[in-house]
Amino acid sequence: MTQQTYVTKAEGERMKFNPEYLQSFEHESSQPKTMPEPTLVKSFLKLPEYDKMVTLEVIKFLHQFTFATRDQLARLLDYKGVDPVGLDDNLARMLEEREVNSFFLNQVGQLDETPEDAFIMYCMDFGGLAILKHFTNSDWLTWFTTDSVRKSGLVQKYLSTGEFYLALLKAQGSALRGFKATTDLSFGHRDIRFSATFEIMQGYTGHPFILESVRSFDLPMDWRDKIDNKLVHFVCSPKHWGKYYSKEPVYIFLCENEQDALETADLFYRRTDGKENFRLITDDQVKLGLDKAKFLKYIPNPDNAEEEAPKMGTLQAVKSSLLAGGAA
Repeated sequence: MTQQTYVTKAEGERMKFNPEYLQSFEHESSQPKTMPEPTLVKSFLKLPEYDKMVTLEVIKFLHQFTFATRDQLARLLDYKGVDPVGLDDNLARMLEEREVNSFFLNQVGQLDETPEDAFIMYCMDFGGLAILKHFTNSDWLTWFTTDSVRKSGLVQKYLSTGEFYLALLKAQGSALRGFKATTDLSFGHRDIRFSATFEIMQGYTGHPFILESVRSFDLPMDWRDKIDNKLVHFVCSPKHWGKYYSKEPVYIFLCENEQDALETADLFYRRTDGKENFRLITDDQVKLGLDKAKFLKYIPNPDNAEEEAPKMGTLQAVKSSLLAGGAA
């Protein structure tokens, strides 16, 4: 039996694949091979209004979340009130104009041909940056070709962050503020990267959240190292988190399944000396929609005070009305 050496559509849709695979791009990302900026701008201005809306929404999402699937982009348009019927035609045009690039994941990297059942993902290209510079309100935009070059493990993390954002956008709409994917924070002599930060508004009050996507391949070593070397110093110090927040944020850990969620929670709870301001959610629950999803609360083992070797606690299903929509 031949070993599968690339990520198939079925594997990609489950967001479960080998974390050590490499990218094979549809085309080389190259500034000289991209149309001059004035030409791109003129071409964009000639598009019908619908195509302009689709183009801008797609490029803005890819700039923020780095990667996206076709299905994620279709749902993004739908949640923004834009009919996704013309998405495929626009993606084809954007690929040709090098505003976006596409890729699949495989064992060896760049290949000449794309298998018919390969899982295709999208990222930004040089032309997209030109469009953003001219047709968004931001006057400070950066993008490098290396931003889109990642091993499949990080691709999976970024896709899961985008998936959570889409579920949150659908549930919260305008109450969702300031969602920033791949957030870097500095404190003391350390830097820490979170999957995302955001706020949920309730009246005039903003409730801060920090999202961390913890994948199966992170457990236990990488997750424990991040807690010990980074998280504990931020989470347990009002001086450090207070540099960014007026009140303590709630942490959301996005995990592949409940077993991973339990291990993630247990390590975080014990190594932060019992911090409880966190909840967990699994990929499957996110896909259900946050209005139906169950979040998970960690319940420590009550016998641990009398045990030399602490025992893992349990998870309890809870609702999070603030994240799912409705009154807190």
